[in-house]
Amino acid sequence: METRMRCLYPSEGDFLNELKRIGVDPYALEIFERKREVRLIKIEGCRIEAANIIKQDALSVGADAVLPRSAISGKPEKTDIILMGTRRNLEKLSRKLEQQPFGLKQIARALLNPDTPPAFFRARGKEIGLSAPLVMGILNVTPDSFYDGGHHTDEATLKNRIRQLIEEGADLIDIGGESTRPGSREVSPSEEWERIERPLALIREKAPEIPVSVDTRKSYVARKALENGADIINDVSALSHDPEMAPTAASFKAAVILMHMKGTPDTMQENPFYEDVTGEVYAYLAGRTEEARKSGIAADSLLIDPGIGFGKRLEDNTALLRRLREFKSLPYPLVMGLSRKSFLGTLTGRPPAGRLWGTVAAHAVALGNGADILRVHDVAAARDAVRVIRGIYLDKEE
Repeated sequence: METRMRCLYPSEGDFLNELKRIGVDPYALEIFERKREVRLIKIEGCRIEAANIIKQDALSVGADAVLPRSAISGKPEKTDIILMGTRRNLEKLSRKLEQQPFGLKQIARALLNPDTPPAFFRARGKEIGLSAPLVMGILNVTPDSFYDGGHHTDEATLKNRIRQLIEEGADLIDIGGESTRPGSREVSPSEEWERIERPLALIREKAPEIPVSVDTRKSYVARKALENGADIINDVSALSHDPEMAPTAASFKAAVILMHMKGTPDTMQENPFYEDVTGEVYAYLAGRTEEARKSGIAADSLLIDPGIGFGKRLEDNTALLRRLREFKSLPYPLVMGLSRKSFLGTLTGRPPAGRLWGTVAAHAVALGNGADILRVHDVAAARDAVRVIRGIYLDKEE
């Protein structure tokens, strides 16, 4: 046979199968698996003494650490580092750093599991598993939402929509009583609750087993919803709009989705700008989850959402999707709302009604990059996307 060569881009299972095909001894499979993929880990705000130790120790185990030129002089007190190495390299480095001062023991432990995803989250006593991505169906009962505003305000259409969400296989249902599209106006808490009350009652009647989320920034609405059977509060302000929201959610042991948004819905698209959108959104969500925990909300009841389309330009939305897996370093389920959004209109040239196929493509990217929950208008299409992506990534040859 003529000698041939090809580059391999295998997943974990594919790589092990390739090793077996060339006859690698079984005892060595795990060793080589830990060498398969180079990981890039950014360590921010590292003491300069620690940074230089990391650099030296990384080189000694076959990894590397990238430091800025200024770190060589020792002038800055703190610096950022990008660490590069295989899992095996990082395990060796962790053992060395465990023996070092300057806070390196904490870094050593974090290197062993830099992105361990949660297996479930809790919502009012319900344990909701994440062994497969979940689909959250959207039920908007607003007159002015960007896609389906005014569609589900009478009893007959409301019942039909709830029936559709259930029949198409929604794992969760998210009810929205106030539009948060760009330029939308805020409504009073009483008006928002008036819109939500009936749909919530219908869902609890028709499908008591389905966890229900309420999309609100107001503690009054959250309290009324939780008193009437809701399980999750989906707060686009990440608990910053209403100071009573965090204690309200904590008192009911509700799950809370914390979303990133720059500004408010009526101002968020007025020239938004980021130096580093992924880093800034990551830092914001890390800070808001920390504040939520201090307010009494359990860590396993928190979820995060990067807020695609909320105070973001096209290039911000696409960067967040490309680098979505970086958010898996935060130990919370990752919720993605991409359905028919304006950035898809920019990319496809289509109005909201024509963005289904673009939405499915975006869902595939999000699922491939670690999304745990898709918040969608079109449940059946999203369920098929989940099935196909799982089939591709989980269907491994023997």
